[in-house]
Amino acid sequence: MDRDIKGLMEFLKNSPTASHCVQTASELLDKEGFKEIHMVDEWKLSIGDKCYVIDSASTLAAFIVGVKPAAEAGFRIIGTHTDSPGFRLKPEPYAYSEGLSTLGVEIYGGPTVATWFDRDLGLAGSVSFMENNDLTTKTFRIDEPILRFPSPAIHLNRTANKDGFKANAEEQLLLVFGDEENDFDRLKVIIAKSVGIKVDQIIDFSGEVFDIQLPALNGIDNNYLISAGIDNQASTHAALAAITEAGSADPTAVVFLFDNEEIGSRTVNGAASPFMERVLERISGTRANFFRACSRSMNVSADCVHAIHPGWAGKHSKLSKPQLNKGPAIKMSAGGSYASTARTSAYFMKCAELAESPIQKFVSRADGKSGGTLGPIAATGTGIPTVDVGNPMLSMHSVREMAGTVDHMNMINCMKVHLEGRVAIS
Repeated sequence: MDRDIKGLMEFLKNSPTASHCVQTASELLDKEGFKEIHMVDEWKLSIGDKCYVIDSASTLAAFIVGVKPAAEAGFRIIGTHTDSPGFRLKPEPYAYSEGLSTLGVEIYGGPTVATWFDRDLGLAGSVSFMENNDLTTKTFRIDEPILRFPSPAIHLNRTANKDGFKANAEEQLLLVFGDEENDFDRLKVIIAKSVGIKVDQIIDFSGEVFDIQLPALNGIDNNYLISAGIDNQASTHAALAAITEAGSADPTAVVFLFDNEEIGSRTVNGAASPFMERVLERISGTRANFFRACSRSMNVSADCVHAIHPGWAGKHSKLSKPQLNKGPAIKMSAGGSYASTARTSAYFMKCAELAESPIQKFVSRADGKSGGTLGPIAATGTGIPTVDVGNPMLSMHSVREMAGTVDHMNMINCMKVHLEGRVAIS
């Protein structure tokens, strides 16, 4: 199995939530010699320093200080996101109904709801408690198939195959997990035990549903990767692989992993927060140097893109048909849904040429609506030229997504060329 795909599969397995994804990323960076620093500390940086900083548990920035000051050589940046569409427990989720213990959920982002029914589901999230008079928060994860969205029998929903499966978010998206009235108390005991505390220490917790089926290869030649969370943890893993493998360069290489892209990025953890600006300014040393650095910088915003589907080819533009295993795609939009311009597109095409990677382009149908991503938000916040790219995939936002295995290696190689500053800009 290809080393990059094996690493991605392990990364996906360990990242059921955005916070777990950042935790997994930090462990990977630790192994590669990166040093954790903190926003509250004074930063004293030297040429070649490899550092990372975590903000709000689910957002991370990793960087390698360039040979030249950022004000003179700029930044080479990659931005990705750590979250995926799915379901989150309501603040008071429990109800005992019709002899079954159920948990109510809110929809997070835009999952393909029907694909989540009749799956073996686990629960992961964060739990807050007092430890040595300090408020402490830790991640928890229950890998057992304790949860399930059971579908109604076809006899009770006879139009499902004709009209499509539909479920009311408030009344019918109910997780079944037991049949005793004290099951919620027992669930909290399991959560407490998973982080090594007593149940009465829990102040509050949040929970996200995840599919416990492991990532798998698919296709006659293992052409495809099947997993939850490919959008967008595949891009996140590619960015981390690129910065840990990148050689020294004049520009400062920076990777940002943002949360909450699936709900618009306008949160304390998202790309619309001041985190990106603050990190870049602190690396620059002064506000004036930060402005100078931005004028010499380039940002690659990496998110997944829709591959052409043979059964729904009419949903795609006739002039834009990205295919699996045919290389990363540059995303374009006249309406500003993506930040790519002719100049930034040409920049990434040169990166792909040096990486010996094929390249594709994506645009939505002219009578359709483009999706959004964090590229335009980051570009607006910093003024740094940005290109939106992504590897093509099928089943986007399904509980089990599908991507080409060759594309992942090509994306990593393109990102390495970018971070190493091998394409000059002026």
